[in-house]
Amino acid sequence: MNNIPFISIILAMIGSIVALLLGKKPKTALAMTQIILVAIAAMSGMMIPYFLQNGGTITYTLGHFPAPWGNELRFGLLEAILACVFAAVVFLAIIGGKNGIKEDIQSAKQNCYCSLLLLLMLSLLALIYTNDIFTAYVFIEINTIASCGIVMVKESGETLKATIKYLFMSLMASGLFLISIALLYSVTGHLLIPQMSEAIAHLTASGTYIWPLMAAAIMITVSLGVKSAMFPFHTWLPDAHSTATTTSSSILSGVVVKGYIILLIKIYYRVFGIETIRGMGLLHVVFALGIIGMIMGSIFAIREKNLKRMIAYSSVAQIGYIYAGIGVGTWAGLSAALFHMIIHAFTKPLLFSSAGGLIEVSGHSKMIEDMQGAARRNRWAGIGFVIGACSMVGVPLFGGFTSKVYLAMSGQDKSIIFILALALSSCLNAIYYLPVALKIWTKRTEESTAAAEGDVAPADYAVSIGCFSAINIALGVGGFLLVYMLTQGVQIL
Repeated sequence: MNNIPFISIILAMIGSIVALLLGKKPKTALAMTQIILVAIAAMSGMMIPYFLQNGGTITYTLGHFPAPWGNELRFGLLEAILACVFAAVVFLAIIGGKNGIKEDIQSAKQNCYCSLLLLLMLSLLALIYTNDIFTAYVFIEINTIASCGIVMVKESGETLKATIKYLFMSLMASGLFLISIALLYSVTGHLLIPQMSEAIAHLTASGTYIWPLMAAAIMITVSLGVKSAMFPFHTWLPDAHSTATTTSSSILSGVVVKGYIILLIKIYYRVFGIETIRGMGLLHVVFALGIIGMIMGSIFAIREKNLKRMIAYSSVAQIGYIYAGIGVGTWAGLSAALFHMIIHAFTKPLLFSSAGGLIEVSGHSKMIEDMQGAARRNRWAGIGFVIGACSMVGVPLFGGFTSKVYLAMSGQDKSIIFILALALSSCLNAIYYLPVALKIWTKRTEESTAAAEGDVAPADYAVSIGCFSAINIALGVGGFLLVYMLTQGVQIL
């Protein structure tokens, strides 16, 4: 068990290099990528029952130098769950978007795409497991470059424009994060999280360097807020997520932005300490921005006529839910936020994969007005979109409903504003999701019966949509089991 996180990271790293060497064998590179992701998900899943039975955390020392000079990985139940979820989502997103990969990416560059996907996976694993804040910065940069690469690889004018905007904002955010690390290192003398946390606790108790610590906390919040599309730093997201190929959109929305939120949670709870963050007033700011994002993301989505941009703006709203839960500042709020994060990680790729299938049978038009009857021509895409839409709206028995209930329960002592915002946001979600769900199933008047019967979806696509849908419903019905495990995990952060 001690070696699984390190093996997972190294396996993804080696796979990314091998994928580049398979330039003339894109199918082999894609198959290898999927095998590696399944292996990572399986190994991570093995850790879950281990930590449920034994509890606690494991610290894994890298190299020959012990703390406080060396580098470390630290992991427990929460990290095992997140690693398993992220690897599973990336795998399902790949098989659900294979048609898009073949059509949108040149055959000679598909191996490069596989390499970028594995770089993304290893950077996400490193953000989950690392016990060193500077190592986190290094993998933030790897994640940024790989994320921009999987957007730009489609090679169209709109993806180039979206990538430049994404890269520009991400690099500014990275600069803020690096300045924050330098500031923290200058006042604590440490980069490993446990030692830095002890030094910050001592400085806070003595009233020393309060303003530099506050400045560092604010800059880290803004930096990771930009990278995770926290409102109002979300402006890069709709362009990047809507113009990329289907697999890229699914992965960016499903897991990439979540990696930065996980890192922010670790910094709040394990570096500064949640009481210090609360004393700085940052939780109030995060909570307020989460509430505003819940509403404004949905309002932007209502105005959209482009299906993928509508789904992208929906992500802004759902990220608002997560930040509002974090801003509650309790264990229950954090567990609910993480649960909603996992629900979103499985639901948003389902929506983007379904949208990709609907677009293919609508003359490759992304406009909602051209989608009428599209679900009749690709029934798997239609079913997947309806299930994803019901989850995002909060229809009972679907994952989104259960996560919203837990968020509401966690915030009932915080403010009635949270409950009202959840209700309003759910109504707004229904305004833009349900009409589209009805439109794609409405038969066009000029459509013949034969044309409405639909083509047989590829087996991989059906498996992806089926798995995403089944997981969503399973979490909607039995989500309390996952919430229990998350609660156990967050209490040993």
